[in-house]
Amino acid sequence: MKVVNKIFFVIKILIIFFYFGGSYALAETVESTGVGTATYEGVYTKKKVLEAIETAKSNACVNAFTKHIKGMEESKRMIFESIQDQIYNNLSEYMTCATEVDVPDLSKKKSDEVKKIKANKKVSVAMRADIDVTRINMEINKSSKVFDSSTGEKSSLAMIFFSRTIVGQREFEEKVTDVEQVTSSIEVDEEETDTGISSESTGTTATTTGGSTLKKANVTQYKVDDNDSIKLEAGMKEIFTKARFEPRSGKRLVRKKWRTFRDEIVESLESGGAIPEEVRWDIEDILMDKNISYVVFAYFDVGVAQTNPATGLINVNVALAIAEIIRLGDSDPVSLGTISGVQTKGQGSDSEIAKNNGINKTAQKTAKKLVALINSKGIN
Repeated sequence: MKVVNKIFFVIKILIIFFYFGGSYALAETVESTGVGTATYEGVYTKKKVLEAIETAKSNACVNAFTKHIKGMEESKRMIFESIQDQIYNNLSEYMTCATEVDVPDLSKKKSDEVKKIKANKKVSVAMRADIDVTRINMEINKSSKVFDSSTGEKSSLAMIFFSRTIVGQREFEEKVTDVEQVTSSIEVDEEETDTGISSESTGTTATTTGGSTLKKANVTQYKVDDNDSIKLEAGMKEIFTKARFEPRSGKRLVRKKWRTFRDEIVESLESGGAIPEEVRWDIEDILMDKNISYVVFAYFDVGVAQTNPATGLINVNVALAIAEIIRLGDSDPVSLGTISGVQTKGQGSDSEIAKNNGINKTAQKTAKKLVALINSKGIN
């Protein structure tokens, strides 16, 4: 009877383990196959080719892992990108790769495969890897509380975006003085000189051309376009939503004072300046009172439409001037960092289509960089 009771006790323990602890003990893995190549130098030797094969195997394993990552859900993949260096530097901890799928056979020296290796000095290998999905997900969740939060706990993010278009450019140049040297000859009567040679005199004339008398910086004139700003907001909102944030329109959140804020911002941007610091502070205070988690301030420059003579299509460059992400809280706001230099070329059959394509691409690339910046801090 005691033996039977012990058996039942062991069974109960096993049931409890599998129901409550099994998820931690058993890792979820998926298979992924990758292809890698490597080359060798000099004449063909079996040793050189075997060394190249080992290198190709390593490359194939990395490619198998990368292939899995590319198929990952977009919101998870964006978070992964912010921690990918630490994972790729310790790849063996996240996958097992030892199964050869397709490796060159060097035993048959006169085979077509060996002849091809000799001709190209290159080997190609396919390897199968077992990816530890559980381990990767743990790293993603640990690095981003945003991803791990439930729908009701999403971090709210306010967007204050502006787009300005270049409408004119005034270039200043220094005055340029061209100096011309003039030579004149004077014939001398041979009877009045012992040598009988001619006499020459040289004179100079100066001509001044150009614009300003002082060195000045070139001046670019801008026009803020509210319609383009709305398109930027739409492009970035898509990425923020996929990253499990709750994007909010900044101008709606501060709508009672938006007209005043907008006038000050537009005046500064159209004169070549940035979003005024004092205006940003006022906006941050209002957003903090409304329990907003983050705010992004950004402005973009839309270039002049140009025709590509080769294709006949219109190109418009759209560039992020600067974007800054601020974490709001109960105390003073904290800047998580700034990004700039994001630029894309929009293309289309007319200038409007080209501009819209450029705006959308630049907005999405900017949003992805901002999400990676937030997730790299590992905070919510």
